Amino acid sequence: MTGPRHQPLAPLTREQILVTIGIMAAIAVAALDSTVVGTAMPTIIGQLGGLSEYGWVFSAYLLASTTTVPLYAKLADVHGRKPVFLFGLALFVGGSALCGLSTSMLQLIAFRTIQGLGAGAVQPISFTIAGDIFEPARRARMQGFFSAVWGASAIVGPAIGGIITSTVGWPWVFELNIPVGFLAGAIIWLVLHERFERRPHRLDWPGALLLTGAIVLLLFAVSEGGQLFGWTSPITIGLVVAAAALAVAFVSVARRSPEPLIDLELPRAPLIRAGLLIGTLAGVVMFGLTTYVPPMVQGVHGGSPLEAGVAVGAMSIGWPLGSVVAGRLLLRFRARPIVLAGTAMLVAGTLLVTQLDRFPELVYAMAAAAVTGLGMGLTSTTLLVIIQGAVAWQRRAVATGLVVFSRTIGGAVGVGLMGGVLTAFVGTASSGILDPIARSTLAPALLATDRAALAAGLGVDYWILFGAAVATCLLAIRSMPDVALGHELERRVTPLVE
Repeated sequence: MTGPRHQPLAPLTREQILVTIGIMAAIAVAALDSTVVGTAMPTIIGQLGGLSEYGWVFSAYLLASTTTVPLYAKLADVHGRKPVFLFGLALFVGGSALCGLSTSMLQLIAFRTIQGLGAGAVQPISFTIAGDIFEPARRARMQGFFSAVWGASAIVGPAIGGIITSTVGWPWVFELNIPVGFLAGAIIWLVLHERFERRPHRLDWPGALLLTGAIVLLLFAVSEGGQLFGWTSPITIGLVVAAAALAVAFVSVARRSPEPLIDLELPRAPLIRAGLLIGTLAGVVMFGLTTYVPPMVQGVHGGSPLEAGVAVGAMSIGWPLGSVVAGRLLLRFRARPIVLAGTAMLVAGTLLVTQLDRFPELVYAMAAAAVTGLGMGLTSTTLLVIIQGAVAWQRRAVATGLVVFSRTIGGAVGVGLMGGVLTAFVGTASSGILDPIARSTLAPALLATDRAALAAGLGVDYWILFGAAVATCLLAIRSMPDVALGHELERRVTPLVE
């Protein structure tokens, strides 16, 4: 079960250090957005109204970021990482500024979509750049530092978000992305110098449209179809069938395309196939927890925006710890036992989450999130490092993009499905239950009724999270190959033509 021994690592170069700072700043801006927005959302819903659209604020972001990941990854392999990264970062920061100007839920959803269009490049290309500048052994250790920055930003984010939301107002939580994003972009612009031979390429635009359409229809069906038409209605079923048809058409187009959007040879390899399936289910757990724990803390338990953010931010304590441990274990052991341990932690953490309604103490919510984060750190870091080290440069961005894509598509569909479940339970419940100020104006009887409805809906969502975690663990047991750091995937798939 042990992996190969590695030679002592050489000191970092000046360019590696500076680029690492830029990557960390980019990861920080993504982490700040996820936790700050999660903290502010209950207050935003309380002030702008639209509790039924709660899930769409997150789903629109995940939808946009999910559908663009394969395209950005392909562009990064064709034109280099730097221009694609800078474009996505600029779009993300611009969308953040617009979110702060929103005056309605529809505007906020639209501007979150713009944010997502940029986020589709920021995270996967950041990790791709890290994969380029570090050898596998160094990459395994550096992932711990990247996750530590992500964790620190996510931990600070809820506190900052809670303070800003309670003082100067929620619009300013989105403006936090601007200075951090500018710093990341400036460093990568000035320091990163890519060296690769440019050749003419043809992008698979029909495939991109088909994939986008499939995801849009699927997400709409699971998040809104049940509420609008009923889960068994012909319209909802038709949306799912249409999504499946577009997905089949995408695969057909990809097989005929000389340069498909997604290299279909990669998922045929057992390592990547297992990584994508595990990542998809883990994404349901990750995004579902960060989206639907704050309403329990703030709406049902009557907590403040700060307390809701701290509960979710605890995941960012376990995640970097698990990532650091995974990076070091990969230098001594194979990947399979690490992934199995990580998915087992997901099961334990989500089981604790299912009992949030019974245990209103903030420390309990924090413990549940932290355990889940530990599992995510062990699982996601191991899969990313192993897969990145298994492919050549020409396929690394696409492979990294697939890993991120699987997690975000799982999160997008999962959040949408759980949003539909929550909407079905809350019905006409007042949005004011999520806003501490508006909540104080509700009659005691109405407040109790609304809290009961919200708790019931969230309780079902939490059991969905637990089911996804159990499925993730069982899938890992069945499909995760026993490979070590440095495993070469290129021997198992069709090599690129030079």
